[in-house]
Amino acid sequence: MLLCDGCHREIDREHPDAYPEARLHDMKRRHEAWVSRAVGLKPDSQSHILRFTNRIEANETAIPLDDCVLAMQAIGKTPASIHAIDLKIGVSGHNETDDVYWAAEPGDLQNFFNRKFEGYFNTGKVRHLSVFGFGPMPLLMKLGQLLPDLHDIDVFTRHREPTPSWCWKDGAPTFQPYCTEGAAKSNRVAIKLSVTDRISDERVQSAIGEDDLSIWEITCNRPGYDVLSTREDLSDFRTVVRSTFNRIRQCHGEAVEISVFPAAPGSCLESGGNSPAASSGHGDLGLIKPRGQG
Repeated sequence: MLLCDGCHREIDREHPDAYPEARLHDMKRRHEAWVSRAVGLKPDSQSHILRFTNRIEANETAIPLDDCVLAMQAIGKTPASIHAIDLKIGVSGHNETDDVYWAAEPGDLQNFFNRKFEGYFNTGKVRHLSVFGFGPMPLLMKLGQLLPDLHDIDVFTRHREPTPSWCWKDGAPTFQPYCTEGAAKSNRVAIKLSVTDRISDERVQSAIGEDDLSIWEITCNRPGYDVLSTREDLSDFRTVVRSTFNRIRQCHGEAVEISVFPAAPGSCLESGGNSPAASSGHGDLGLIKPRGQG
């Protein structure tokens, strides 16, 4: 069995008793099965990895490349490059509680995105994107605006249970999202994305005022961190979002001002042209700076 120098030292010299013949045969068999799956896929299975990370409060975030590859392979995709396309931004010395942070970050993200992807989409260098994002919710929404709707994109989300993973779960969708409509004949609309937790009307009103405000909500029967666990769940969410924006347009007109209050996984916010942030053609969408936790 061909091994690298480090593994040879581990198996042949340092801990030979820990690697009996049966274990070595099993290691070889599992690796050959992985290679067979990888090379057996068609060329159009190749996907570029896009990782977006940003400081959340004082914490640096990172998404291991191995986790991305594992999640991609589960849906039949393989990396088109050994290097990920990384969008990593953050104002030095500031975090999301500072006004300086929100004055700079959305514009910095757009400029960084444009530099990274200049010429990529138009020349066909990127045929498919696998997107992994971890950061403050408004910036994930901004990324959703920037992702092109005309390209094939898969968005992944980090699941907490039973073990932390970026892999979509198998099985039938159980999310079952629905929309609760707000009062009609108002010039301002707030949409609550109550997926991971409930958002009270009072929090919305304290942030943007309650005069002439219509509050809509997209939610499910039991909001929670891992309630959105399959790719079909995400597809159902997108369907409800699209129909909700169409209803808002019917009820409030094209020029309505829309503010989005998300308590949702990142995949809900950065799903390319299907995200709420990318639907601003229905009116002006406010990018609300977070206040407090949640």
